[in-house]
Amino acid sequence: MLIEKLILENYRIFTKREFNFRKGLNLVLGNNSTGKTTILESIFFLFSGELVNNFSPINHNQDFARIFLKLIFNDIFFEISAILKRKNSRFDKTLMLNEKKIESYKILKNKFLSPFLLNAFDISFQDPENKRNIIDRFLKIINPEFSNIEYNLKRVIKQKTSILKSGNYSDIIESLNSKIAELSSLITLKRIEGIKSIGDDLNNACRKFWHNIENIKIIYTPGFNLPINLTNEKNIQQNDLKEQYLKAIKINTKKEVENQKVLVSSNRDNFEFILITKQKEYFIKNIFSQSQINIFILLFFLNLVRQIKKVYNYYPILLLDEPFVFLDSLNTEKILKILYTYPQVIISSNKDLELINHKIFL
Repeated sequence: MLIEKLILENYRIFTKREFNFRKGLNLVLGNNSTGKTTILESIFFLFSGELVNNFSPINHNQDFARIFLKLIFNDIFFEISAILKRKNSRFDKTLMLNEKKIESYKILKNKFLSPFLLNAFDISFQDPENKRNIIDRFLKIINPEFSNIEYNLKRVIKQKTSILKSGNYSDIIESLNSKIAELSSLITLKRIEGIKSIGDDLNNACRKFWHNIENIKIIYTPGFNLPINLTNEKNIQQNDLKEQYLKAIKINTKKEVENQKVLVSSNRDNFEFILITKQKEYFIKNIFSQSQINIFILLFFLNLVRQIKKVYNYYPILLLDEPFVFLDSLNTEKILKILYTYPQVIISSNKDLELINHKIFL
């Protein structure tokens, strides 16, 4: 699957602009605030229906916006578009496939593989939310039902939060607690399975950059705050996770009432990587420089991409927003040589990359 053309009309800072892409590496080059990230996020939004941030996609001076994309898949051309119309503080959305209206993103997701986005904020790999974002985008590609599970959890948490703020507690809160534990345990389990699936490949990729690494240990801390060593854990059962969530919810009931918010759910999951050498074990966040963390998160991301290939037998389009921000020219070149092996990669950057021939200047 390859994107050939993107047109943005009244989409964020763009009044109307057309962009052409090619097979292989594509560089979107420009200074800050020129719309580099907007281009990548508009492609991601068109396929997934998810906005990466909370800013309105419609230019503040306009009542509508349009995204149009032309792609080729299995030697057949397709046109996908979304028309967004402002409605108070929100917007209505109309999806089109080959000029015919479609009712939901499910149709697109069943027909096309969603592009895999690595956001600029994900590169630091410090914030648990950014870590969850990467693995969740991966899970939504290999298992479209994950989106529904995530949506249902958000809906239940919103219901419980409303009750906590109102102070009108009733038996329904016990039912909501059970649903939160059920959905959170399922999400946590899916994340654990996803991370474990790339363990050996990630080890091998890291050894090519750092020869003193013997192994990588993964410590996963679910929302009930009891760390799990994924390196040693063989079979984790959802029922066990659910029971742990229910216990944690019960323990934190008073705090949730005082804070008027949900404190226990998979929305608080975190995971850490520990490097094992002959001498010692080190948390990546404590021993690696920012440049080394940048390389590690790219290797983590690309091994998730290879796992997607194993599921679908072809690669997704890769969207990389400022992926080399902390890298010197030598390590940038090493990563670019790896990226050359993928069918289509769209990279945003504020610095020119000589190894990439096709460039879009902003």
